[in-house]
Amino acid sequence: MMQFNLTLSLPDKQNRVLPVNYQYPLSAWIYKTIHQGNHEFAEFLHSKGFALGERTFKFFTFSRLQFPDHGFHITGDRMHIDANTIQLRISFLVPEAMQHFVSGLFKNQQFELGDKISRVAFVISSIEAQSIPCFTGTMTFRTLSPIVISHHIEDVKTAAFIAPDDERYEQFITDNLTNKYLAAMQSGLVSQRIDFNNDHQGVRFKLLGKTKMNGIFIKAGTPQQTKIIGYLFDFQITAPTELIRIGYYAGFGEKNSLGMGSCRCLASSIR
Repeated sequence: MMQFNLTLSLPDKQNRVLPVNYQYPLSAWIYKTIHQGNHEFAEFLHSKGFALGERTFKFFTFSRLQFPDHGFHITGDRMHIDANTIQLRISFLVPEAMQHFVSGLFKNQQFELGDKISRVAFVISSIEAQSIPCFTGTMTFRTLSPIVISHHIEDVKTAAFIAPDDERYEQFITDNLTNKYLAAMQSGLVSQRIDFNNDHQGVRFKLLGKTKMNGIFIKAGTPQQTKIIGYLFDFQITAPTELIRIGYYAGFGEKNSLGMGSCRCLASSIR
């Protein structure tokens, strides 16, 4: 389990315009970077993932691009970058033996991000491992990227996205974390067993403050374009510590490998 922060520098002073829907290209770059170091693991993540029945999980996520104040402005579907450096947080739930290998893949990387209309060149100027939280049974988080929760309605092709103030939200979050835990156990990524007969009843989700809806287009401008809806907010969760740990590293909710469900701790000790 690992989480690290990348500092991205922009060497080109002129071409600094990104599509606002940059999540899919950013996810593709992460896959490509892993593929350069270990194509078998990258292919496994992309094509298979960690399975639980018919469900599969990629067990990594990343934040939205983190800008300083007044670091960008939006015009239409374009993001004009005014800052010289940007932060990006990436986290993985990977075997311990691969942690140093994975973080090393991103050092000194140069890459471009964008679409057919505009692209931006980036250089990773530094990489820093995040301090490990002291995981407890109740923790408070702030989303760094939207959390996506959806459910399928019979005879309806598109998914219905659930807001955090929906009375069903707690159960969806619980089920998602539980399924990730079971897939991680089955794959040998975690060893701490949870007694669901006793612990599962203790899962509680509490929304703190207001929410901000965020709609994102995946594969924007292509025939495969789809829209997902997530929410940014602060929340408190009470659960077995292993479920909270998995949510922190693998992401809360759905679509984690597309940059959804990345969070940072607001109220916990750091060791």
